[in-house]
Amino acid sequence: ASFRFLAFILVPVPRIPRRGGTDTGKHCSRMESAPSLPPTNHERQEPSRVYYSYFEVDETEMSDTKTQDQYLQEAKRLKHMADKESNQTAQCMQYLEAVLYFLLTGNTMENERPANEKAPYTMYKDTLNLIKYISSKFRSQGPQSYCSLHNKLVVLSLRCQSLLHLKLFKMCKAEVKENQKALSEYLQKVRKNRANPPTTLEACGGGQGTPSPLSPTPSPAGSVGSVGSQSSGYSSGAPPALGPFVPVPPPIHRDMQRQNNHFNTVVASFDLWEQADALVYKNKHKDFFIELDHSCGPLTLHSSLIHLVRYVRQGISRLKQV
Repeated sequence: ASFRFLAFILVPVPRIPRRGGTDTGKHCSRMESAPSLPPTNHERQEPSRVYYSYFEVDETEMSDTKTQDQYLQEAKRLKHMADKESNQTAQCMQYLEAVLYFLLTGNTMENERPANEKAPYTMYKDTLNLIKYISSKFRSQGPQSYCSLHNKLVVLSLRCQSLLHLKLFKMCKAEVKENQKALSEYLQKVRKNRANPPTTLEACGGGQGTPSPLSPTPSPAGSVGSVGSQSSGYSSGAPPALGPFVPVPPPIHRDMQRQNNHFNTVVASFDLWEQADALVYKNKHKDFFIELDHSCGPLTLHSSLIHLVRYVRQGISRLKQV
């Protein structure tokens, strides 16, 4: 019985391979020779996505020592080259490159705070007119002649126009607020007057011989004239009476005109941006602009002009390689 117990105790136990030993190498070789199985669904890794924060704006790449005169000279040089270019695609690319330097000129003007505060605004507005001219050259060909490269240039052009319109609106934001304040005060007074309408002709601003603004017919007293003229103002050939109206002081009318111009500017910005989006989807250029977004960061309506310059410049560089 004791022998059996001792034999049971002395049964050999398989050794665990130690690191660095020969058994480890054999064990690893056996593991390496095992066929590799494809990963399961939960083991597959999704492609990494790149996200950008609204506050992560890097504009150091465009900072250099050039002055506004140097940018302006380069912009003029590129524009003159584009004027002489016979190939329309190359011409539009050079025009867009000139636009970028005009934008840098305006940006430098803003940073240097010129004596004439309207100089940067004028530069941006003239640049916008140049971009519109470039776009008109594409439209003159007709959509049937557009190729993939042309459509991408049109999208970049529309992005420039959209952000430039928005820039012009932001530069006039102080004036917009002043106009809005004056118009709000005026409309508030008009509402009060409507709540308490005048009850007499004199209270309406009328008098002897003067028709009331709120009266649909002229005052009979105004028809008394010379002996030979006994017209009462009620003839069938008389023009129809005007309906109720609200008098608008000239300063308020001027503010309305200015506010309407600013409103049209910001509406154009959003409209042009949507036109660019529609072209991307219609012509299936999503991949091109997604890659451009990954390279430069997404271009949005919040992007600065420096970001716009970098984005369009990279886009033109890629189109030249096609």
